[in-house]
Amino acid sequence: MSEKKKQEYTTGGLKNRQDVENALASAEYRPSQEVTDAASDLKQWQANRPGDYESAYQGRIDGLMEDLLDRKEFSYSYGADPLYRQYAQLYTQNAQNASADAAAQAAALTGGYGSSYAASAARQAYQQQIGALSEAIPTLYRLALDTYQSGGDALVEQIDQLNGQEQNAQQKYERELADYYTQLEQKGNAYNTAYTQDYGRYQDYLGQLDSLYGYYAAQEQQEAARRQQGFNNVMTVLGLLGDAAQLAITGTTGLGSMAGSLLNTGYNIYAGNRAYEAERADTAWKQKMQEQLRQDELAQQQYKNEQAQQEYQDKLRQQQVSNALAAERLDLSKSQWAAKQEKASRTAEKASADAAAKRGSLTGDTGLKVGKSGVSSGGTVPYSAARMRSQGHSDTAIRTQLLKEGYSSSEVRKIMQQLNS
Repeated sequence: MSEKKKQEYTTGGLKNRQDVENALASAEYRPSQEVTDAASDLKQWQANRPGDYESAYQGRIDGLMEDLLDRKEFSYSYGADPLYRQYAQLYTQNAQNASADAAAQAAALTGGYGSSYAASAARQAYQQQIGALSEAIPTLYRLALDTYQSGGDALVEQIDQLNGQEQNAQQKYERELADYYTQLEQKGNAYNTAYTQDYGRYQDYLGQLDSLYGYYAAQEQQEAARRQQGFNNVMTVLGLLGDAAQLAITGTTGLGSMAGSLLNTGYNIYAGNRAYEAERADTAWKQKMQEQLRQDELAQQQYKNEQAQQEYQDKLRQQQVSNALAAERLDLSKSQWAAKQEKASRTAEKASADAAAKRGSLTGDTGLKVGKSGVSSGGTVPYSAARMRSQGHSDTAIRTQLLKEGYSSSEVRKIMQQLNS
């Protein structure tokens, strides 16, 4: 690539002080092609500045946090649970059947006649079957609690996933922003370097004009002094001749001296005026030079990297503040949700204890037994297993769930035997 042609400032052809003054009057800084190209490159890059960061995730994050905060306190009524009503209907029917069977058996033992024994047996059979229904209530509470907590935990998981994506997006934006300002600084430095060198040549040109002006002014002063000396010499000769003529005619002197003195005084006035004019010209030149330098200084267009760096740091700080506020809102949402979870656990635990106390007040062995055909009365079976069997889950799925709930392998085996009996 060929080297860009630099702007030329020349003092060639300036032959006197007036030429130099004219050159200063028309002097003007003209950027070279190198400076113009660097300025254009810088301007184009400034136009490519990344816009403000706009999150593609924060809106959804805020919406999910609002949903999390708006979740109501845990509340469960087994009486409104369709599954409980289904089992209540079944166990009520079983209790009635068991009561009738017990009454019939007692009547047979007493010869077919009713007795207080038969009524007591029927009542006890009924209570045993209804008591089995009470065993399901703690499990229903746990299932409801799991559903409540899993719903909130799902929101937290979604928030965490989106928050991770948000952090990745912000890091990508910050890398792009850092790259932009790095290149902006490089292009700014390139422009400033080219401008400083180019403007330096212009300042050198002004310095040359100033030197030439001083040179030509000194020459004019020397010429004036030479003429003054020549004139003085002529006046001295004329004064001597005048004195000699006066002496020859009158025997006195003074005419020539007086004439020479008057002429010399006149030239001295003229020479003084010339010196005064020269001094005024020098003063005007200095004022013009100072004004030219001042105007050129005002016209300088150096790029300020410090301003761009400050802008960059301001953007980072703004994003940090925004992130801190978002993190604070997220922590608040999670802490409030954790408090609701803890309260929900206490509520479910108390309800289970109340149900256990109610169950303990009933007599007889109670429980759920689910055979291949569905639900029936009999041996004790965990409610979760009974529910999964009623929903058509496989033995493998039921075993897995029971192991998760903490049952031992031997306990799972017995439960499965009851389920499949």
